[in-house]
Amino acid sequence: MSAGGPTWRAPGKVILLGEYAVLHGHAALIAAVERYASCRRDAGPHIEVVAPGHGHLALRDGVFTGEGDLRFVRAWLAEHGAPPGRYTVDTRDLGFVPPGAAWTKLGLGSSAASTVAFLAAVHDAAGAPADPAALYCAAQRLHRAVQGTGSGADVAASAFGGVGRYRWSADAGGPLPAGDGAGDHTPVAGPARLLVAWAGRPASTVSLVGQVRDWAARDPIAHRRLIERLAATATVDLDDRPALIEAVRAGAAALAELGAVSGAPIVTEAHRTLDALAREVGGAAKPTGAGGGDLAWLVAPDEAAERALRSRIREAGFAAWRMDVAAQGVTRSA
Repeated sequence: MSAGGPTWRAPGKVILLGEYAVLHGHAALIAAVERYASCRRDAGPHIEVVAPGHGHLALRDGVFTGEGDLRFVRAWLAEHGAPPGRYTVDTRDLGFVPPGAAWTKLGLGSSAASTVAFLAAVHDAAGAPADPAALYCAAQRLHRAVQGTGSGADVAASAFGGVGRYRWSADAGGPLPAGDGAGDHTPVAGPARLLVAWAGRPASTVSLVGQVRDWAARDPIAHRRLIERLAATATVDLDDRPALIEAVRAGAAALAELGAVSGAPIVTEAHRTLDALAREVGGAAKPTGAGGGDLAWLVAPDEAAERALRSRIREAGFAAWRMDVAAQGVTRSA
């Protein structure tokens, strides 16, 4: 970004294990990665928010103007306002440009990361503490209000960073109250970097979760059984590589069954291909988050096997990255 006012950055996320189960009070394993949403605030007489590729929004004398999809920002400003200034929210680092195509999101939680970064800039401008816990609570409350659902795992990764075991529940208290529930984020030992590959298309978390929810209402017993299987995978020690590979395989199998019975396209053909490539070197692969596209996470038994796997992924035509885990969550730079 160009020189200007202070900039806040919030990392993106990869949900490693326990997706869908985290929506029902179970813990998930999440990792923040060194791909960032940022928000810079420059001086200005009115509130203006500019998000390259997503739109712009202005609030002047109580009247909104602008265009694009900035619903989280708009909802915050409608209820709380913000100190005047020009807020530039940039999420381009959380996507990529496929050959011959336009920029597309990778499924790294861009809406959560950009919300955390924006709220950090607003808190900072107002002279209020922009500590991770306060930002998590504010951003999760906002996301729940706008979307009506969501565990906040992506919000927690952006706020706190590192690798963590995250739980959110509407039925129990917790150290991080947020709207109609509370969360808990506990740092755990985990990998310093992740191997991920693009599954070929962006996915809608809200749509996929909605399909699963509709099926759960029709068959709650089968749904509970699959949720418990997914929850069990998130109890693994991430530093135990053989156990981790088995947990990834178990998670992928449970997600495939969940997709088959609910009709939600959670595990795609690309995910299955990537898993087959991983198994060739003794590893495993699975969708991250809600699935349906976005990224797959691949695990190999050791560094040599991972190098071989990366070569196979490239030969198969997939875009892949080794993403470093972001040790810190939201941070400020001058």
